[in-house]
Amino acid sequence: MLLAGFATLNAAFFPAGDVLLLFAVVGIVLFVVRNWSDRGVLVAAVFFLLQPVEWGHYVAWLIDSAHRLPDLGVDAMYAAVAEVTKTGDFASFIATNIGLGQKASLLWAVNAGRFSQTAGLFLLGFYFGRKQMFAATDTNLRRWVGLLVVSALAFAPLYSLRDLAMGGEPMVRQTVGTAFDMWQKLAFAFVLVASFAILFRNRGFARAVGGLRYYGRMSLTNYISQSVVGAALYFPFGLYLAPHCGYALSLLVGIVVFAAQVWVCKWWLSAHRQGPLEGLWHKWTWLCGDDGRSQAR
Repeated sequence: MLLAGFATLNAAFFPAGDVLLLFAVVGIVLFVVRNWSDRGVLVAAVFFLLQPVEWGHYVAWLIDSAHRLPDLGVDAMYAAVAEVTKTGDFASFIATNIGLGQKASLLWAVNAGRFSQTAGLFLLGFYFGRKQMFAATDTNLRRWVGLLVVSALAFAPLYSLRDLAMGGEPMVRQTVGTAFDMWQKLAFAFVLVASFAILFRNRGFARAVGGLRYYGRMSLTNYISQSVVGAALYFPFGLYLAPHCGYALSLLVGIVVFAAQVWVCKWWLSAHRQGPLEGLWHKWTWLCGDDGRSQAR
């Protein structure tokens, strides 16, 4: 429930909703599998990452060519949110984002395959955590090298199959195309994560990126504060820089905001164990538990 509250706060400044509400809903799967075996968690992760809903719709279409994905009216909702954003009225901006924007974002995720993908990624992360995949051991190094090789080899054919499916009929694009799109992105994500895990074994690289740990320890605070700062900079109720910033200038603004956040994180964590929102989340999570009472003392 608290994550849903954070989602509402972030969505207030992020037109058409945000991903935290999806995380709050899908995160229930972690509670369900918390006592499962490692193998059970991995099997469940693979099942969700296979995009079973999309393949189910595709098979249904093969059986009955009249079958279609449900029309949830997402495009109309996004258009309505955009019109309110253009008015520059702050109160309407906040109210529309929290209400219609969140609804549009969640329903879009339904038809875009994000529910299944997110559940699979959550479970995969849970599995990696149990296996201590990020511990600096020779066994893990071999695992990451193997994962890097497999992912790199899989990316190109998956990308080609995705392009092939996206060139087909609308129903094929919405089902098979979505599945291959998710898979090629997953392969690329594994390339990035595995590369980072391998490079982090190098002391020079570890020192160069060591400051990012402060940013990661306050990731929720940083994520939501980015939305607030971005809205104030780019939208009509604020400085309205959007019409004046191209890709290069926007990238520069993003780098400056990121650097400022890293500095703030270092300053805050020099006197606190967690970021402000992370600390609030921890206290509310253990409000009625022994851990919460011991932390409060």
